[in-house]
Amino acid sequence: MTAEQLNARSTWRNTLLFGSGSILLILANLLRLSGNSYSTGAVYLLFAANVALNVAILWDLCSHIRRDFPMLVFVISFDILLLGRVYIAFLAKDPDYLLYNLEANSYENLFSALQIVTFALLFVYAGYKLSAPLFFHREKALEKHDPSVFHRSQLTPLIRQISIIMLIISSLAFFYVLLQSILVVLRYGYLGSYTKDLDRSVPSVISRLSMFFVPSFAVFLATLPDRCQLRLPLFVYGIYMLSSLMTGRRNTFVCEALMLLIYFFLRDRIIPKEQRIFQKKHIVPVLIVIALMIYFLEMVAERRAGGSGHRNLFTALSNFLYSQGATYRVVQQMVNYWDYFNHQTSWQFLFYPCTEFVHNNGLLSSILGLSSLTSTQNIPYVMTNYNFGHVLTFMADPSRYLNGGGFGTSFVAEAYVSFGMAGVAIVSGFFGVAFRFFATMLTRSWPVLALSLIAIKDLVYVPRNFALSWVFNVFSITYLLYFILIYLAALLVSGIGAHLRRSRGGIVPFSAGGADPT
Repeated sequence: MTAEQLNARSTWRNTLLFGSGSILLILANLLRLSGNSYSTGAVYLLFAANVALNVAILWDLCSHIRRDFPMLVFVISFDILLLGRVYIAFLAKDPDYLLYNLEANSYENLFSALQIVTFALLFVYAGYKLSAPLFFHREKALEKHDPSVFHRSQLTPLIRQISIIMLIISSLAFFYVLLQSILVVLRYGYLGSYTKDLDRSVPSVISRLSMFFVPSFAVFLATLPDRCQLRLPLFVYGIYMLSSLMTGRRNTFVCEALMLLIYFFLRDRIIPKEQRIFQKKHIVPVLIVIALMIYFLEMVAERRAGGSGHRNLFTALSNFLYSQGATYRVVQQMVNYWDYFNHQTSWQFLFYPCTEFVHNNGLLSSILGLSSLTSTQNIPYVMTNYNFGHVLTFMADPSRYLNGGGFGTSFVAEAYVSFGMAGVAIVSGFFGVAFRFFATMLTRSWPVLALSLIAIKDLVYVPRNFALSWVFNVFSITYLLYFILIYLAALLVSGIGAHLRRSRGGIVPFSAGGADPT
């Protein structure tokens, strides 16, 4: 089949799927305008439109999966975290309890919340597609297997070895800090770790050294190591990922795993087919592994909640989608309590991470005379800050909040409560552009690639996180200074000896003859 035939086929498919979804969306809104007696039907039409549009987006991304895999992962994350509960409630639960299961006060409120989430997904996808011209040349070079598009430096082998050394050294401090968090959870319980302002008594030197663990691994991956070079660092990082489950927080493990999945999937695109990790024959085994991981994570949640942890696979998968999709209630409760917000100051919810950064930055806080800001679930904190997750939970269920429970937050709800649908369009569209950037991130220099890998971990989780917290996690002064120091150290070492000439160079993108660099 020729490229023209493929393009024509995809055009007809997109026209059919997106067209049917758009028609259903328009009909749902027209039925909503007909009066409250039609609100139930409008909600079901809107759900059908959401399904049609979701299928259209997923199908389009899968048709170019080697390029669009990062965006595909984000859409799946979005579907699970913001729509998982919606799908289970509509398709697998008693329809008489639809409002109860989705925590909606009325079908009118349910329609509004579901439409906000649906448009957020569409805006992300629109940003992704419309930003394609910005990255056209790099994407074309990858398709043509042009090695000139890659930033390959003579210092790369040294940078890789320095990052390995720093990874090992900082891992000792990092695991010590992680152990303190685990002990807090074991002593006070999972919810107790949120409700108590605890002094973990970690020495300042150890705390600062532990901060180099994550960027060291990101720099190591950014140097495109070969399989042999991957073994030790990947083993150390794997121990961290598994240990993080003992804190009761599954999102750390999942986000790290998704980052690695995206990295290796994109990496396969630049090496010979016979050396790829993910091939067509691996699709079924990978899906089985993912299902088993979901089952394992659901059992972790059962144990954390004090349950027995014994369920069959299908029940566990259903419960996983329903429980993980609980982020939808953030948007729903925002709609339910819309009139309780002060909309003259509600724009501050979107920028809360900026406020937190200024308060907790030693230099800025001393200049402005501000005290440090610690996120603790108590009345003084919730009454004086614009942390959306805290405010919404306290507004909807004060007892749950004071006992350590919470709804969490979502970029969709923060954007909407701050600036309405325009805010959702701007924030969601930006994330679409970001994931278009990630599609070609392996062609970037090692510092940009390292920061991209760190950013991916935050952005795949942004449906259940602050809209702007990733900015301060990624563009950390500590990380930027660390990258500069690694580069200067590599320059120093390369100037002292001839070690550079004896170092292996990692994988060779589009290597001639498909030779394995190991």
